[in-house]
Amino acid sequence: MRKLVLAALLLTLACKKEENAVVRSAPGAADNGAAATRVAQTLTSDAAPAGKAGLPGAVVAAKAPAPDRMIIRTANVTLVVRDTSAAMEKIIAAVEQSGGYVSGSNVWRDGEQTRGKLSLRIPNASLSQTLARIRGLAVRIENETITTDEVTQEYVDLGSQLRNLEAAETELRQLMTTIRVNSKKASEVLEMYQELSNIRGQIEQTRGRMRYLEQMTSFATINAELVPDAVMKPVVEAGWQPVAIAKDAARALTNVLKEIAAAGIWIVIYVVPVMLLVAIALLAAWRVLRGLARMNAAQKA
Repeated sequence: MRKLVLAALLLTLACKKEENAVVRSAPGAADNGAAATRVAQTLTSDAAPAGKAGLPGAVVAAKAPAPDRMIIRTANVTLVVRDTSAAMEKIIAAVEQSGGYVSGSNVWRDGEQTRGKLSLRIPNASLSQTLARIRGLAVRIENETITTDEVTQEYVDLGSQLRNLEAAETELRQLMTTIRVNSKKASEVLEMYQELSNIRGQIEQTRGRMRYLEQMTSFATINAELVPDAVMKPVVEAGWQPVAIAKDAARALTNVLKEIAAAGIWIVIYVVPVMLLVAIALLAAWRVLRGLARMNAAQKA
């Protein structure tokens, strides 16, 4: 069935190309303007070189304007700041003023100081301005990198692929209508429906990738890491509490004394009596053995 479908598609496309050739070879017809437009579109889509068509009455298509460059920009910056929390608030305010937003954040404690990471999305046109404002909040810049990834060619290829898939879908829908009318086999209709579902899935996947590229090239990404300045670290940590430490030491000493006392009680109540019983048993055994030895000596004498 798939071979039949492919053969029908090729036959339909060949018929359409013959019709376009007839239209191009008939200058002076009543619909010459519309035919010229269709010829120009055909030449543009087939990428035919200008002046080499070789057909009478052919119209040379104008060169299509080059698409705008689509570039994904990502900036990674490490900042040393005096106050991490205050710097984060100012950075978020600057990004929101530029029309961007915060896509992720992480704040944690490093000893008595606060560190943080921000993932920011801002319009491409505002990248340089926003980076300049972020740099102004830092004591110094530890690291800064900007990477770019051009996806113009991929986007153009996806557009061509999408047009081809949509054309194939249209042809398949026409063939499915013909099969429903002329064929009474449910298996053929089902197989055609599966082909349509496959084409539709590829169309949606291509459109999704194109939307993703549009979004990624419209907004740049800034990954900012905020590191507290070591100079601002306090000499004496705010969490040091000598009274609490003294209480902990007294509590530890009390626990040691309790363990010693418990060991003494065990020795007096348990170990000493057991040792006395063992000593008595050993003494009794020694006396018995001594008496037996004296009796043997007396009998020998």
